[in-house]
Amino acid sequence: MFPFLKKNKEKTSVSSITTKQNFSFEIIFAGLSILVFAVMIVTGYSYINNKSAILGLSEEIIDQINQRVFQNARNYLMTAVDMTELSSRITGEGVEELHNNPRLDSLMIAILKLHPQLKNFEIGNENGDFLMQRREPDGTISTKSINRHNGKTTVKWKYRDKEGNIIREVVDPNDDYDPRSRPWYLGAKKEGELFWSDVYVFKTDKIPGVTASSPVLTKNKQLKGVFGLDIPLNNISEFLKTLKEELKDQKIGKSSIVFIVNSKDEIVAYPDPSIPMIEENGRLRPRKVKELDIAPQVVETFQYYKDTKDNSFNIKVDGKKYLASYKEFPKSDSTKDSSGSSFNIKKDWTIGLVVREDDLIGPIKATNRMLITVSLVILMGAIVLGLIMLKIKKALDVRSRFIKETFGKYLSDEIVENILETPSGTVLGGDKRIVTIMMTDLRGFTSIGERLPAESVVQMINNYLDIMTDVIFKYNGTIDEFIGDAILVIFGAPIQRPDDAKRAIACATEMQLAMDEVNRRNREAGFPEVHMGIGLNTGEIVVGNIGSSKRMKYGVVGKNVNLTSRIESYTVGGQIMVGPSVIQAAGDDVRIDDQFEVMPKGVNAPITISSVGGIGGEYKIYLPEKKDRELKVLKSKVEMEFSVLAGKHAGDSTHIAKISQIVMEEALLEAKISVEKLNN
Repeated sequence: MFPFLKKNKEKTSVSSITTKQNFSFEIIFAGLSILVFAVMIVTGYSYINNKSAILGLSEEIIDQINQRVFQNARNYLMTAVDMTELSSRITGEGVEELHNNPRLDSLMIAILKLHPQLKNFEIGNENGDFLMQRREPDGTISTKSINRHNGKTTVKWKYRDKEGNIIREVVDPNDDYDPRSRPWYLGAKKEGELFWSDVYVFKTDKIPGVTASSPVLTKNKQLKGVFGLDIPLNNISEFLKTLKEELKDQKIGKSSIVFIVNSKDEIVAYPDPSIPMIEENGRLRPRKVKELDIAPQVVETFQYYKDTKDNSFNIKVDGKKYLASYKEFPKSDSTKDSSGSSFNIKKDWTIGLVVREDDLIGPIKATNRMLITVSLVILMGAIVLGLIMLKIKKALDVRSRFIKETFGKYLSDEIVENILETPSGTVLGGDKRIVTIMMTDLRGFTSIGERLPAESVVQMINNYLDIMTDVIFKYNGTIDEFIGDAILVIFGAPIQRPDDAKRAIACATEMQLAMDEVNRRNREAGFPEVHMGIGLNTGEIVVGNIGSSKRMKYGVVGKNVNLTSRIESYTVGGQIMVGPSVIQAAGDDVRIDDQFEVMPKGVNAPITISSVGGIGGEYKIYLPEKKDRELKVLKSKVEMEFSVLAGKHAGDSTHIAKISQIVMEEALLEAKISVEKLNN
């Protein structure tokens, strides 16, 4: 029976202690439930109002913005529809003959003048002939023609003034341009209908743009040629810039950013027209979203959108909350053009909008202030109730702490927690598990105990066990029991850890090092020095509550417990002996000083045990390496008697030997009998 149970003289059982703790928990749980219920009411009310306000403010406005951006881009790119109309008009009217075709020249120039957003208008045919009208930076229109005839290629440029008069013609013999190999030509040829190129930077104007191209087909659907229109995208960026200014005066917020990206994560349009381009190796190229250093909120929200495919979400960037919306361009459009055809730009573009949450929740803050007031009232009530509960709980905590501290002097913290807090803590029974077992023993302590008074023996043991216990607890070892001057320790029960074997070796090493402190205290008290042997073994055992319903202990049983005892019996003072299973479990970090093959009692075959000097890895703790000391030769041999040990006990017979060489703790004996290794 434990001392505190004797002192109280009560039949207090572990189960009754657990019941009282459960009662304390129920009181606390009841109070917390009330508080949680109140918080849930406030949170629910806040959520409903916030959600309604945010949806009312953002969803409708964001949808309107998306529609405006799409309509602007749609209208801007409507020239593609005009190009389709043009295709039907020019089929069979000069596509095969692009050289010296005034009618075609006039038609293409008229298209450029009619649509100022267009940059270039080009036509190529299957013969490799090419005709292009280009809008120059000063607004004039130049013509480039390529004529391939009888194996000869002629490239000519015509330059005009602002009235359209040709002022200069230049032949370029070094131009090897072939429209049939260009992406805009190949794309339209493959699709057989309107084709849109990827975003690229126009070489002359250094602005981003796309090319829309369409095939010219015969009545039999045979390709005659392809014509294309180069469309700059900077005007869409200018529209987004204007839109951003408009939004500053609206509830959507001054920090909003609206932009367009394509399927390659390239920025098609941005409120700052210079952003969609970036210089690399002296050349401009489309900028990717991840390269947008000036707007980390755009980078973060776009990556989140790509990862989750969530079109509308809240996200925190650099400590600030943002609302983000991403909407893909419609795959089809029911709106009809002037000819009654449906318009579809066929671009995998996405409209993005990012705005700070604080710009949206102005009206919500007033609601939140009201909710905070309600919450404070509820919280004050909970505090009053909590103070009452706390007074009751303190008394229970004092008793619970006393129980745990008292139990902790007899059992490890893990076992105490298991007994007090789990229903199975006091149930008889056990389970099999792999653990590392440690057994220690003081060498020669039995003879010391016979010479010292009982009080001194107890003082020596308590001094030794006090220091060893601190080391064992440091390495999360479970002390199963003290058996006189011996200690039985488990690594791996009740809590199993992947490094049980390594911790056991580190613990054993530090315990041997701590023997210096043990002997220092012994010397101060006038006691003799003692030395400890340690045995370690890893294997399967049965661990659990052993005994009867009236008296039980947390213990271990099994053949590996016995084997650990046998391994420990081979040690001498200051030595750590471990079984082969420990070396296997601990790995290459173990320092092995020596190895022996032995045949312990109860084992069917010899085993190799190792004398361990420490462990590296994360522990890096070692015993001092023993160096061979030179024996001193005696001038005359000293006769002595010795007995051969059987296990830890002296044999029945004595033998005569002579000491011929000696140093401290080691001597060379000359005897007429031979003694086997580890048996003397």
